Amino acid sequence: MPPKQSSPSKPPLELTQIALRPDAGGRNGRHTEVLSNFYAITKLKVDTIWHYDVSITPDIPAEKARKLWKEVEKLPELANAKTTFDGKANAYSAVDLKIDRVFSRKIELPGGAKKNEFVVKISKVAAINLEELHRFLRREGPVTPGCLTAIQALNINMSHKIFSESVAVGRSAFTPNNRVDLGEGVEKWEGVFQSIRPGQGRLYANIDVASTAFYKGGNAADLMVEVAKRRNVNELNGFDRRDVVGLQKHFKQCSFTVTHRGGDSRRYKVSEVSMQPASRITFDQETNGGKKVKVSIPQYYQTAYNLRLKFPFLPCLGVRGREGTMYFPAEVCSIVPGKRYGGKLNEDQTTAMIKSTTTRPHERSQRINGLCSMLDFRNNEYMKAFGMEVAREMTPVPARVLQAPQVQYRNNTSVIPQYGSWQLNPSRKMVEGKTLTSWGVLVYDKENYLDKPRIYNFLRLLVSTLQENGMTITDPNPPIMYSQMGVVDKSVEAMVSMIEQKSRSPPELILVIMQKKSQTYSAIKTYCETNHRTGVMTQCALSKHISKANKMYCGNIGLKINTKLGGVNNTLRNDAIPFLTQLPTMIIGADVTHPAPGEIKPSVVAVVASMDCNSFRYTGRLKVQGSRVEVIDELKSMVYDLLMTFKGRNKVFPQRILFYRDGVSEGQYAEIMQKEVSAVKQACEQAKIRVDVTFCVVKKRHHARFFPRKPEDTDKSGNCVAGTVVDKVITHPTEFDFYLQSHGGLQGTSRPTLYHVLLDENGFGSDGIQELTYRLCHVYARCTKTVSIVPAVYYAHLLAYRARHYQGEGSETGSMASTSSLDNFDSSV
Repeated sequence: MPPKQSSPSKPPLELTQIALRPDAGGRNGRHTEVLSNFYAITKLKVDTIWHYDVSITPDIPAEKARKLWKEVEKLPELANAKTTFDGKANAYSAVDLKIDRVFSRKIELPGGAKKNEFVVKISKVAAINLEELHRFLRREGPVTPGCLTAIQALNINMSHKIFSESVAVGRSAFTPNNRVDLGEGVEKWEGVFQSIRPGQGRLYANIDVASTAFYKGGNAADLMVEVAKRRNVNELNGFDRRDVVGLQKHFKQCSFTVTHRGGDSRRYKVSEVSMQPASRITFDQETNGGKKVKVSIPQYYQTAYNLRLKFPFLPCLGVRGREGTMYFPAEVCSIVPGKRYGGKLNEDQTTAMIKSTTTRPHERSQRINGLCSMLDFRNNEYMKAFGMEVAREMTPVPARVLQAPQVQYRNNTSVIPQYGSWQLNPSRKMVEGKTLTSWGVLVYDKENYLDKPRIYNFLRLLVSTLQENGMTITDPNPPIMYSQMGVVDKSVEAMVSMIEQKSRSPPELILVIMQKKSQTYSAIKTYCETNHRTGVMTQCALSKHISKANKMYCGNIGLKINTKLGGVNNTLRNDAIPFLTQLPTMIIGADVTHPAPGEIKPSVVAVVASMDCNSFRYTGRLKVQGSRVEVIDELKSMVYDLLMTFKGRNKVFPQRILFYRDGVSEGQYAEIMQKEVSAVKQACEQAKIRVDVTFCVVKKRHHARFFPRKPEDTDKSGNCVAGTVVDKVITHPTEFDFYLQSHGGLQGTSRPTLYHVLLDENGFGSDGIQELTYRLCHVYARCTKTVSIVPAVYYAHLLAYRARHYQGEGSETGSMASTSSLDNFDSSV
C-alpha cells in the first residue's frame, strides 16, 4: 500500500461525498516557492447578497441584454444599489431592493432606426448568507448550494463592469486591440480571463491572458475573397457550388450593416449565401402604374440608389424575412466584428494562433499583472458596493520539486532525466527492441519533389538509428512506391503485394510519406486499420522531414515503430512505483471527445487500460454515444471487458485500479461519482472480484499558471522545472486535489495539470499519489520526455483522435468503420 502521511491536527471533516484531502499536503521533494496568477481577495465586507431573477421580453442575446441593463440601472428603484447582471437571468445586489412582488417595467434601448422596447421583470429569489461561504473556506462547514451561489454572485460582481464594456465569451472579456489576422476571414482577439476560486482559508481571483478567434469584420466582398482563398475579387467571377458552401459555412449567423442607405445602423443576420450571383437574382417590383415587373439586383440598386454594382458576379447575403429571403449584394454589406468564430481552425490558422499566443513565462506574468492593473478593481464601483478588494500582487505559494526517477534501458542501463528530458544513444538500447522484416515505403508526393535518392538517404539513417537503439532490421532496403492521393485502397494493396513478393510474408509496417497531414492521413489510417483484410500497421512521416533527415527525428520515429511492433522502449526500475508491483494493478485512462462546433456527429469514448506491471502495454476500447454527451454511457461494459482481458493476459484479475478521467468540469463531479464511479464498481462486481478503486479527474483546461522565483527552480525555457507540485493555499479547501507540472518547458508558458481525486479506496496520502502520477509521466512510449499528463490519458486521447479519422471527413451520420474493441491497441499506442 502507498504510505499514508499523518493527519493534520484537526480531524478531517465529512463535508462532501467526494474524497477529502487525507493530510496537510505532501512533504516529499525539494521545498520552494513559486508565484501563481491568483490574487487574494483581501476584503469582503458584504454579509448578505440579494439574488433576483430577471426576465426580458422578447428574448435578446447577452451582449444586448447587458446594454439594456444599463438603462435598468437608471430606474429610481435600482439607482443607488449598483446591482450586477449576468446577461441572462440573474441579478445580485448588496442591498435589499425591497421588491416583494414582480417588478415590471418597459425599457427602451437607445439607438437603432426603430423603437427598441423590452419588458423587464425582476423578482426576488433568495438572500445569500455569506457566513456559509466563510465557514466552508475555514473548513468549519459543508460546501452548500449557498456557497456555490455566493461564489457565482461574486464572479458576476467582479466581471460586470468589464463585460459591459467588451465582448464576453465565457468568463473572458475581449477587445479588438492588438488583433492578429489568422487568414481566411478569421482573426485573433486578446482579452482577460477572471474567475473567483475558493482556496484554503480565503477566496482568490484567478487572472490570466485569454485569446480566441473571431470572425473578421469589414466589407463582405473583400472577406469573400479571403474565405474562398482567392487572390482578388475577379477570381470569384464564375464561382461554383463548392465555393458557396464554404462561404455559407463561414458567414451564416454573422451580422452585417449596409452602406448604401446613409445613416442606417440596423443589423441584419445572415441566413444564407445565394447560390447565384447578384446579376441572376430577380424579384417582382411594382411600377407606378401598378404593374409588376421582374428586375435584377443590379437593376434595382441602379434605379433605387443610383448605385452601379462593381461586382454583380458575386453571391449575395440572404436575410430571412416575413415574405421570403431578402438578398443584399456583398459589396454593400459590412460584417460586424465581435462574433466569436464557431468553426474549427485549419492547420494554417492554428499555426498562426499558436505563434501569436506563445509567450515566455516572464512576459506572461508581466502581461497578467498589467491586465490586473487595467481591470482597476479598486475603483470598480460595483465591487465597492460589495466591499470587495483584490490584492495587487500575485500570490506566492509553497511548492515542491519531486525527484525524477531513473529511466531504465536494456542491461540495467539507466538515466536520470534532466529538466524532463533525456536522450537515446547507442549505450541506451530499447528494453525490448523488435525485429522488422517485411516493410515498404508508400510515397504520396511527386517524384520530382521528393526523389528516390533522398528517400534512400533517409532510410539509411533510419535503419542505422533503429539498429543503434536496439531494433533488428533484416531488410534495410524496403520497396518504394509512389502514388497519388485519392486512391488509398489501390495504392495500399499494391504496396502490400510488393512487400509480400519481396519478403515472402505479410507486411509488418508501411512507412507512409505525405506532403501534409491532410485527408490522406485519415484515409490511410482508416483503410489500413479497419478495412484491409488483415490490418496493416502504418507510420506516417512528412516529406519535409524526409528531405532534411536527421538522427533525432529518426530516433523519434523509431520509438513509435518499435512500440507499434509490440516492443518496449524503456521502463522504470522495479521499485520505482511500488503501487504497481506489490499487487496486480490496472491503470485506466478515459476520455470523451466531441465533434467540432457545427458538426453533426456522435461523441467518441476512448478507454485504455494497462496490461503489465510496468504500465507500459495498454489495450483500448472505443464506443460512440450521443453528440456532446460527456458522461460515459457504457463504461461498465468497457471496464468489464478490460478486466477480462487483463485476466486473460496475466492469469489473475487486478486487485487495484487507478482510474484517470479526462475532460470533466467541476459542475459534473457529482454526476461522475453517481454514474461513472458506480459503473467501475459494478464492472468489478460483474467479474465477481473485489477491487480497490481510486478515481481521479485530470484537468488541463484551466487558467492556473506558475512562475519560478529562484534560478534553481527555472528550466531553460523560463518555466518551473519538471516535477513542480502545488497542493496548498490555492487548492480546494477540503477536497483532495493538486497541481503537477510534470513536463519540461519547450516554448511559451507551461500549463500544470490539475488532478482531483473523487474516490480513494487505496488510502493514498498526498505524497503517494503525487509521486506515482509524476513517475508514470516518464513511461510514455512515443518520446524521451516526461509528458504533461499521465500516459493512460494521453493514450485515450490518441485512441479517440484515431476514431475521429475512422468517422471519415464530412460524415454527417457519425457511423464508424468499427466501434468494436481495438484488440491490437497494445501494440499501437
